[in-house]
Amino acid sequence: MSKDEEREFITEEDGSDGVCWMQSQTVDNEEDEALTNKHNDRKITTLDDLISNIKFGSLHLKMLITTGGAYFAVCAEIVVVVFLSNLVKKEWNLDKFIFSLLPLGSGIGGILGECTFGIFSDKFGRKWPFAIAVSLVALFGIASAFAPSFMVLVVLRSCVSVGNGAVSSIVFVYLLEFLPQKNRGKCMVGVTFCGALGAVFAGGMAWWLLEDHSWRTFVAACSAPAFIVGVLAFCLTEESPRFLFISDKTYRGKKVLQKMINEPLAWQGEIECPPLEKRGQILDLFTPGNGWKTFNLGVVWFLQAAGYWGVTMYLPEYMGSQGVDPYFNMFTIFIGELPGLCLAMILIEPYMLGRIRCLQLFSFSTCVSLILFAFVKLDFLKAVFVIVCYFFMVPIYSILSTYTPEVYPTGIRSTAMATMYMVIEIPGLVTPFVGEYLLSSSINWLYPVVWAGVFLLQSMAVCGLPSETAGKALKDSQKETLMEDVAETSIS
Repeated sequence: MSKDEEREFITEEDGSDGVCWMQSQTVDNEEDEALTNKHNDRKITTLDDLISNIKFGSLHLKMLITTGGAYFAVCAEIVVVVFLSNLVKKEWNLDKFIFSLLPLGSGIGGILGECTFGIFSDKFGRKWPFAIAVSLVALFGIASAFAPSFMVLVVLRSCVSVGNGAVSSIVFVYLLEFLPQKNRGKCMVGVTFCGALGAVFAGGMAWWLLEDHSWRTFVAACSAPAFIVGVLAFCLTEESPRFLFISDKTYRGKKVLQKMINEPLAWQGEIECPPLEKRGQILDLFTPGNGWKTFNLGVVWFLQAAGYWGVTMYLPEYMGSQGVDPYFNMFTIFIGELPGLCLAMILIEPYMLGRIRCLQLFSFSTCVSLILFAFVKLDFLKAVFVIVCYFFMVPIYSILSTYTPEVYPTGIRSTAMATMYMVIEIPGLVTPFVGEYLLSSSINWLYPVVWAGVFLLQSMAVCGLPSETAGKALKDSQKETLMEDVAETSIS
């Protein structure tokens, strides 16, 4: 019976002019509205909610292995130059300030790679810029082992740094955009853990090869991981689903999501993630809502790089002048980074310290350990405190690399990381010359104390960072970011 027929039937039976029908209709409308609301709740799902509710699966593991492997290769290549100073100076009879052209050229190459590939990644996708960047590291890394002169070596290592900078600007963003919310902190620090293993690998190769073989063998050995990861980057990875959705390629984005879920479709209807016409705009980093966080993060990144390279660049020479075996000591130092990163994996989560308080703890602890390292007299204690320094210093990179992409929307996330990595190349252009001056000083404690002061400034600069990101959703548009900023400002 239709509703009209039902109305006529009820009216004829009791003469109530359809009062009963109206009551019945009201009930029907309420039921229809409830069903509609339920249907709508199921129909529209935000992309972040969907990704955060996907269990960690095989595609996540492939992305973690590939991105972690890429950072392993990059860090191995970055550390190579630390072990070359004495050997390259002797082979070509270089003045100590002429050798500084090598880290200088590497810094310039890094800036070029970060700027170019960071913007390309936001404009054209994460996968292919990432794969090409790893290939550059592999090809120029092996080529630099055959450099016939110092200037050719500078050019080739600068090209390696183009690839290093490109990978660094993409790798954390690339992995982040696949991760469920509850796995973000651990996995992002895990990538840096792989980087620390890369530094351990380079340190082990130096300890094993440099005494009995040429530096060229050492350089060639350190380029091997990049070749392996280059193959994986082309074969195992997928394009970022967040990038595909903001690029209005929703069909491809849903296919990637389906591979992440690895089961019949777990959602129905539409996924809420509006496309963006403009992506990869550097000026967007300085618009209202982004300007202050960009400046503040830039200061923290700058101080981190100045302190890290200030301590690291001439540490083998400094330790050698203090009577400690420099190669074995550097190897043990890189080993000492690993438990620090494990601690960061625990403390970075929202139920522990979160991102910002972790940065404060590790920055201040680095400062204290460098001061102790400067003033202890025993060689054994010096070796211990420099290991403690790296225990706290290296995880700062992992925390910053987790926090920075989380505070920016998808359309400029890779550009933001590239900008921060360009910022940290600037100290690399200066610290080699400052390090040479401090190393030649007759004041033994001056070298570590200067860099301890840098980390003290960093711990103070962290206090000005924007809000905590641990346990919060990633934003895919600037509008979402501004809305959250306004909400937090009104609450505070």
